[in-house]
Amino acid sequence: MIISRTSSVIFTGIILVIMNGCISYRPYENTNTNSSNEPLQNILDQAVNEYKLPGLQAGIKLPNGKTLLASSGTIDFGRKQPHITNNNIFRIGSTTKMFVAALIGRLNEKGLLSYDDTLDKWFPDLPFASTVNIRELLNHTSCIEESLFTSPTILAKSFLFSHTNWNTEEVVYDLMQDMKVIPAGQRSFKYANNNYLLLGLIAERTGGDKIHVQLQKEFFIPLKMKNTYLLPYYEKLPDGLISGFDEYIPLGPHEIDPDNTAWDSLTFSAGAMASSAEDLLIWLDALFHNRVLKPETLETMRHYLDARNNGRDDSIVAYGLGLAQYDINGDKLEGHPGGGFGGECFPFYFPEKDISIVVSYNWSKKNNPAGKMIIQQIIRQITDNPETIK
Repeated sequence: MIISRTSSVIFTGIILVIMNGCISYRPYENTNTNSSNEPLQNILDQAVNEYKLPGLQAGIKLPNGKTLLASSGTIDFGRKQPHITNNNIFRIGSTTKMFVAALIGRLNEKGLLSYDDTLDKWFPDLPFASTVNIRELLNHTSCIEESLFTSPTILAKSFLFSHTNWNTEEVVYDLMQDMKVIPAGQRSFKYANNNYLLLGLIAERTGGDKIHVQLQKEFFIPLKMKNTYLLPYYEKLPDGLISGFDEYIPLGPHEIDPDNTAWDSLTFSAGAMASSAEDLLIWLDALFHNRVLKPETLETMRHYLDARNNGRDDSIVAYGLGLAQYDINGDKLEGHPGGGFGGECFPFYFPEKDISIVVSYNWSKKNNPAGKMIIQQIIRQITDNPETIK
């Protein structure tokens, strides 16, 4: 009976995957300009077709405080749904980690926790709890294994039942109750979403409220970020949240509807946020100009460790506390890109020019070059033709 039921679920899943993966792409013609800058608009219009994206959004925050925004494409690949606008909200995946790290920094500033606190303060039953501290979770040097996306049961349930609501604490104990980690003196950078699931729970237990409420109170409301959310913990879906398409799951792309709770509740504080380019520019500008955290806290977040040869992303050169240093065609950038389950996001601060840049699109695919290439084109426009970006 068990084998029969399992086979039935797998067969159903395969059929759904194949059916859901039949999405056709049509070229895009821009008849609905949403730009405050023509060169930026031209970059996006070209990128939509060059990289076969459904839709994308981008923005630049200049040193004089001016914000340039543009969007291109439609919500869907087939061009039957509405045009993307500057007010649309995209899933931003692991960019979430930058916000969670800043919240941990805020809790540290309030004296509610220390970066050196070990996990047994909150998770005494986890086997590695007495040897791993918060700092190691933040900079991925805990050597806790990545297991969030390697559990067949969790992945199958999330795919087959899109309105599943995962309990993060149960997921953590299910994945990590028997996990072994490398001894403290032998650890190095090893990216794992599990680290940030733990940090989200620590923030809730320490800050005295659900993490999405803390993020709203501490950051989003004071900074007037009106289109940023940690999904799916709201009674009403954000008006501008759009569908995304995912190809990490085989035989895609598969549409991830706005009301899909399975992937958002699973990724939680590791990757469940959604935002707009405009809001992310507000965040980057405030964070890197000390309007989010005290200067000493930001500097602690920027204590970068060598993260090259990480096996995930060749552009990462170093990783701090929820912040990464990237080298894109020789330009040094800071931020935290994200991708997965319906969206990819590239929010970067460019210290050399004191400029913030954001690119987001509603398609997630492994090794997709689009985001970095668009960032590179925007930087080239800024550096080679500065008179056009103003």
